[in-house]
Amino acid sequence: MSQKHLFIADPLEGLNLPLDSSLRMARALAARGHRVFFTTIQDLSWRSDKGAASARSVEATFAGEGLRPALSAKGLHSLSEFQAIHMRKDPPFDMAYIEATWLLDSVASKVHIYNHPEALRNFNEKVSILMFPNDIRPALVSSDTAEIIDFIAKDCAGDAVIKPLALFGGRGVERICIGPKGLEMGEAAKRITKVTGDGREKRIVQPFDERVFSGEVRAFCMGGEPIAWCLKKPAPGEFLANTRAGATLESYKPGAEELARVKNVASRLALMGVQVVGFDLIGGYISEINLTSPRLLLPAGDVATEQAVYERLALWLERDAGKAMSP
Repeated sequence: MSQKHLFIADPLEGLNLPLDSSLRMARALAARGHRVFFTTIQDLSWRSDKGAASARSVEATFAGEGLRPALSAKGLHSLSEFQAIHMRKDPPFDMAYIEATWLLDSVASKVHIYNHPEALRNFNEKVSILMFPNDIRPALVSSDTAEIIDFIAKDCAGDAVIKPLALFGGRGVERICIGPKGLEMGEAAKRITKVTGDGREKRIVQPFDERVFSGEVRAFCMGGEPIAWCLKKPAPGEFLANTRAGATLESYKPGAEELARVKNVASRLALMGVQVVGFDLIGGYISEINLTSPRLLLPAGDVATEQAVYERLALWLERDAGKAMSP
């Protein structure tokens, strides 16, 4: 039976086609006979005389292997018309994002939403790793300069990365070294104070792990099960393993410990409404949990693997979206 799937994403003309997952997910669903629609968070609205929010959306149809779909005229559709809604808007996770989740709440008990709006609000991509202390290296979330310096000195061997909580793609990430090969305490304090905006903005602080130079692992999971892995290798001389910063993608086969760790955390998150999730791992430990719009990263050129992965993903979505919602 044909289903209707709505993708809430950034404007289609601005998507990065070589790396985009949303269009590939939509194409795989369309290939199975389902109808797919696209909208933006700006095109969501809710009238008081309606029982659910609506979306001004376009229907997308795909021809062959092309990723650029043909689009219908924009029309107004109640969110209750869809069997599944895919929240694929990229960060930043700002008030506009949160406002969109409030409107998604209007159908959260009737429509399968990936990921659930409550989970999107509750689980910050950086902070959520602290829910799994046995699967991460030490981490601190704080805006206090003295506390951050003490943590870097004692728990990070004087070498740490500091990340903003609401950005993505390596934006705002800094490496701070304290000691003989780094900054003096006074200089480190000034830099950290500047990074946190005089203590107004919290940051997550983690030990810098030189194993990142060999690559950061990405595991993409659906419904608590890993379905794809890759290795993101930073550009020479860089430590950011983001494609935006020039990282390249390679095939990767996880070890037994990595696989068990990812499956354990992914299955626990799935029970909390996080069905679609991407993990970043360095040295076997989880460093970040991507749940707002995780990319399914695969090395370029392996068409057969890509097709198999997206077919598997579409089949899972079809089966899950076809299940009756819990009363």
